[in-house]
Amino acid sequence: MENQNLPEGFEWCRKAKYDVQAELACYQITETQPVMEGFEEKTFNINGVETKYAVKSGFNVLEQNHWTTSPDRPFVLTGTVGERWPVKPSNMTAYDVDSSTIGVNPTTISTKDPSEQEFLVAYHIPIGQSLEVVPSWAFSSDGTIDETQFMVANSESSMVPHDTGDYVVAKHIEGQPEYMQLPEEQRRTKEVAKLYSPRIINGSIMKTTYDHALTQEEIKEKYSSKTM
Repeated sequence: MENQNLPEGFEWCRKAKYDVQAELACYQITETQPVMEGFEEKTFNINGVETKYAVKSGFNVLEQNHWTTSPDRPFVLTGTVGERWPVKPSNMTAYDVDSSTIGVNPTTISTKDPSEQEFLVAYHIPIGQSLEVVPSWAFSSDGTIDETQFMVANSESSMVPHDTGDYVVAKHIEGQPEYMQLPEEQRRTKEVAKLYSPRIINGSIMKTTYDHALTQEEIKEKYSSKTM
């Protein structure tokens, strides 16, 4: 249902039109495809078989967390202010690109037409306040949880600007509380992480990566008038 009322403090949001750099940063090691420079070898259990992959690791300056690519998150995106993070092939559907064409060399890709993007909800976390966000990738296939992958909105790092504060963005599930309203113990479950797909958007890049407003119609009108 469009333009339904959201709880106080929540806004509708939708991914804007912008460019990022994308690269394939995880591939299976073979005799003809050895470990290339910038990659390291790591073994994964794939369907019960120990399989060697070449992976990359890095640090996301906006979310202040370390990451390593994996067979289920093989692509790395470099955003509008140099932030880097790994994504699944399914996450690439937000971009106007066939993920199978992305190779190990960085290439520029763009988000799809905003009208094709789903509406999400956003909640502003002012500087001085915080909210822990548990992403789906913090959970491994065997159900174990990696707390180092948790993210905190407004960790107030002196190294990273947050503008007026971060935004927590998540899917809106009709008839259910918004992700940010759930108790901490529920936010720490794999089911909730997968259902809501929560993420943190640094306040300094929220305006360039998302459009947000109290109603969906406001966002649609902004795009139709080509004003960002």
